[in-house]
Amino acid sequence: MRRSDYEVLQLQTNNMALVWKESRGIAPDSVADKLDDAMLKWMSELTDTLKIWIDKGSTMTEGELILARTNMGALVESWLKFFYCVYYEDYMKNPLTQNKKGKTITVEPNNMRFEDLKNFSKGILWDDDKDPLYVWVDKIQHYRNAVHAFNYGNIGTAIEFMADMEEFYKYVNHILDHLPPIEDFLLSYPAGYVMNVYFD
Repeated sequence: MRRSDYEVLQLQTNNMALVWKESRGIAPDSVADKLDDAMLKWMSELTDTLKIWIDKGSTMTEGELILARTNMGALVESWLKFFYCVYYEDYMKNPLTQNKKGKTITVEPNNMRFEDLKNFSKGILWDDDKDPLYVWVDKIQHYRNAVHAFNYGNIGTAIEFMADMEEFYKYVNHILDHLPPIEDFLLSYPAGYVMNVYFD
């Protein structure tokens, strides 16, 4: 039986967390060091939490929608940080830098702000700021940021959130499609890894 898009997302996220935590000896040490420190389990748990908002659907209160937007925004940002940690050595060839007190400082990918991640990804994960995926990520960032303000900010509607879930599935697949196939180099799959995420 075919799993729902949400069930596939859960399994894809959990598989990602499991295999990349086993990357030492396959990926460069610098990448394994980054991923050792990354809370990939939190990404899985935040993905599990999306089910709360999916189940509520159009009946979400504004308070629930705020939490849903925060949940999705955190995941969109985390997937970008994860991507650049996986490609850490490539990233370090041309990293984001900041000028602090007259010194040029390299910004580690796990410390990049959402805005920096989104713009740094032009020409890497999307073409430019007109690319539909960039436009969608920008919207998710603004919704997520709006919930932190004391004053009113536009966070869309529950119906729009559900539509954004459909885009989120595509977004995660887009990032997964750009990752190296670490599974091909594992001697065995970690406990909990699901081989076929689409059918049970």
